[in-house]
Amino acid sequence: MTLEQSLVSFLKKRFPDADDVGIEDFQQIPGGFSRETYSCVAHLTRGGAQERLPLILRKDPPIEISILQTSRAVEHDLIESIRLNTGVPVSQSYGYELDPKPFGEAAMVIQRMHGNGNTSDLFNGGPDEDQVDDVVRHLCEVLVELHTTDIATIDPTGALSDPRGVGIKTTSWDDYIDSTCEYYISSYPSVAFDPSIMILIDLFQTLRRTKPRALPLALVHGDFNPANFLYENRKVTALIDWENSRVGDPREDLGWMTTMDLLSNTRIMDHPRDKGGFLAYYNELTGFNVTAEEINYFNMFGTANIAVPVNSAISRRLAGEHHQLLHVYLVQSSIPALQAFSQQMNYPGAAS
Repeated sequence: MTLEQSLVSFLKKRFPDADDVGIEDFQQIPGGFSRETYSCVAHLTRGGAQERLPLILRKDPPIEISILQTSRAVEHDLIESIRLNTGVPVSQSYGYELDPKPFGEAAMVIQRMHGNGNTSDLFNGGPDEDQVDDVVRHLCEVLVELHTTDIATIDPTGALSDPRGVGIKTTSWDDYIDSTCEYYISSYPSVAFDPSIMILIDLFQTLRRTKPRALPLALVHGDFNPANFLYENRKVTALIDWENSRVGDPREDLGWMTTMDLLSNTRIMDHPRDKGGFLAYYNELTGFNVTAEEINYFNMFGTANIAVPVNSAISRRLAGEHHQLLHVYLVQSSIPALQAFSQQMNYPGAAS
């Protein structure tokens, strides 16, 4: 059975009152490295009326080459909880399939939202540069709503306290930071595929030793970056890619956006200019008074969150456990990142 046929079967179960279900324009789309993603349009006939549903199929890779071990069921529940309980714009999730037989691996089906995903159009003379302050102002407001909504409202079952099952504790802020640092440190043997990786163990120990002040834990997006929102008519139409979401420190999202803003050659953190930039507006709305030094800490903290699974996957590839070329490619971004860590930790002689 093809993926298209499996998707039709899935939709017939999801919409049992549909007299007819068809799929067109089914194609794999680029983006990210942790899921296989496909787009299509479904046509449903219900009660004699025709419906058109733009869809995204998100499918897990084989477990032996998987980089992020996350659950499509947890992601579905999160998206639907956010959609139903907050004003944060997200896709509707139509459901998930954990049995690998229909799609080859676990998968989920979500609404394909409207809006421009090429956020580079907002910068560097792009066609939508006149919208940038309004779009980023709304993006900040959306993030603040996510960070200030009661965790129990979004995650009533506690599934996001430790979604990877690696021993994270969220009983307090200190427990969260300490247990996360312990996870990083205990993971070091699985990521140390080259002597230069020793910088990571220093990073992990530095994070544990130099904790900033506490803030209330929140639901964090986990991959808040310029590629993970859509916009249209000066508004954000959707935050996308929630698979790395978890209970954590809200400054993680700010740190990761700062990192990816630089790497993406965008300037989201400089806007909205009339509010003094993203961080200033975030602080105005939350009263958190997040500092540049705290952003630097959570830049490293959030990067470590990604560095552990990515470098573990690279290590498995180099050990011959699988032969995927993607993981060799990831070495090109992993090794240069060590230089950035050495700068942030003020190594003598590290280039600035």
